[in-house]
Amino acid sequence: MQPWWWRSVAACASVLVLAGLVAVIAGAVGADRATALRAAGEDVAAVEQPSPAAATPTAPGPAPGPAPDAAEPDRGPDRVPDAVTATTVAVLPGWRVVPTQDVVEIPAGRFEDATILRRGADAVVLVGVADPARVPSQPEPRPSAALDAEARRLADAYVEQLAPGADTAALTDDGEEIADLPTRTSVRRIEGGALDGALVRVSTIAAPGRTLAVLAVVRPSPTVGADGDAADAVVRSLRLDPA
Repeated sequence: MQPWWWRSVAACASVLVLAGLVAVIAGAVGADRATALRAAGEDVAAVEQPSPAAATPTAPGPAPGPAPDAAEPDRGPDRVPDAVTATTVAVLPGWRVVPTQDVVEIPAGRFEDATILRRGADAVVLVGVADPARVPSQPEPRPSAALDAEARRLADAYVEQLAPGADTAALTDDGEEIADLPTRTSVRRIEGGALDGALVRVSTIAAPGRTLAVLAVVRPSPTVGADGDAADAVVRSLRLDPA
């Protein structure tokens, strides 16, 4: 007959074996459950793929670029049609079309129903028709005199409107063509006062049946140089609508 302490040892061993068996079974069940949940999750993910915009990166790295929108599609910048002038202009990166603008007040009727593009708070470009009383609607064979006079007059007028009595510097007066049409451009820079460094650019363009006037105004800011270059690029993007 076994002593009492041997029976106690045997009982303890039985308990330990039972506990180990329970742990093994529980672990196996847990592993099976985790596998099942993971598989279920993968099935759901395969059916309901999240949108790229909603995905959150799980590891550091460059953030995904914005999805293309109407202003900047993959094929290049959109072109905004202007029904009044029968032209289009490119909406380049950083620019947006706005219904009104307050960078410079435009006299009533000057740019009726004009296309207006804006960059930040300090730059604007407007496309409209020039006053037919000042420039011929049917361009002369050599319309440079009328175009030049109107470009200079408008540039000086808008400078005076922005900063009455301010000194100006004539940066350019040139005849570089826009949209393969006779063009005269005048650029003025305001010197002194609260708007020191502001730029005003006017291009008059002899299109068939009308003369276009494209105004660009850039107010002083830390990015005035870049804004001026950007406005120039928008002006030079102008094209006639297909006939």
